[in-house]
Amino acid sequence: MTSGDHKHSLLLKFAAAALALSPIAPASAAEGDMVGGLARKTDRPLENMDGFSSDYGVAETSDGARLRTIITRPDGAGGRLHPLLFTQWVSCGSLEFRNGDNILASLAKNSGLALARVERASDGDSVGPACDDLDYDTEVAHYIEAFSQVLEDDRFDPSKVYLYGSSLGSTTAPLVAKALQDQGYNIAGVAVQGGGAETYYERMLTFDRHYLERRPADVAPEDIHDEMIARARFHYEYLIKDRHPDMIAKDSARMAAVRADILGLGETDHYGRPFAWHQQAAKRNFLAAWAALDAPVLVIFNEYDQFEARYGHQLITDMVNRLRPGTGTLVEQKGVGHSNYRYDDIVSAYPREGGEPVWAQTADVILNWLEDVQK
Repeated sequence: MTSGDHKHSLLLKFAAAALALSPIAPASAAEGDMVGGLARKTDRPLENMDGFSSDYGVAETSDGARLRTIITRPDGAGGRLHPLLFTQWVSCGSLEFRNGDNILASLAKNSGLALARVERASDGDSVGPACDDLDYDTEVAHYIEAFSQVLEDDRFDPSKVYLYGSSLGSTTAPLVAKALQDQGYNIAGVAVQGGGAETYYERMLTFDRHYLERRPADVAPEDIHDEMIARARFHYEYLIKDRHPDMIAKDSARMAAVRADILGLGETDHYGRPFAWHQQAAKRNFLAAWAALDAPVLVIFNEYDQFEARYGHQLITDMVNRLRPGTGTLVEQKGVGHSNYRYDDIVSAYPREGGEPVWAQTADVILNWLEDVQK
């Protein structure tokens, strides 16, 4: 298998605004029907699951996007509930539940909080720039604007606000939390899984190191040193100096070879998002956002994470506990990969071969932590 074939195989496996929340949506709707202020883009049934109810609404951002909001309340919950705001992974796609077998559905059912999801522009029923054209700064701004209005709705008790970020949502969660804290909201806890607080430049280098180290049949150990030096140069030009990958490739044959072999780097996008998304993320100071938050923090690191390193996760809790002793919790899940599947070893985990889903275990870690911080 060539490096390009292997990469393809892995990919296949792998701010103020006038906003308004709409009333509870009907139990079902057809494509084109108005649901919670937005036209339904699909004839897929609306969420209707045991354990919680789902309310559909819309947020209109200051740049003209109209974003679907979905708010869940546990069955039997009365009165106003504290909110749990969610920021999602890098890949585009709807957050609407198709079944209850996932972490978010478990949180919706069992946390005692009102789970708030915002569909990114063009995802689900949302209207706006295509998600795969959306840049990082705009995505963060949309979260802040939409969640700011969500917190004003009288179905919520905003005296305590919780956030959960998954994968690269672990980078947006502290940024959104800090912005809401600056608006005067009491951030009562932030949980993340699958992302640390090292620089985005370091993060992308870690992605490359894993891509090289965890394919022993394809990459000789003695070649990794020179490969990483070359990739460090490429990412500096790309992420720090904001150069287009094709322009970097013209610098030399070595840079051209790197450009052709970075996992997820396509002709116009990287992991399905524009190059500007990653370049803007590289300018963000995630550690500063974590340092500014006055809240308990939960960080979950999965030992066989296909992308992230333990260091970046521990960086969050080490710094938080240095500033606010006892408020940072790091949980490491042994044998578990980025998407919460358990594997026999780290090499089989990388291409995601033979994994067993353990999302319920991760959900329980978050639920137990939420229970502790709410005491």
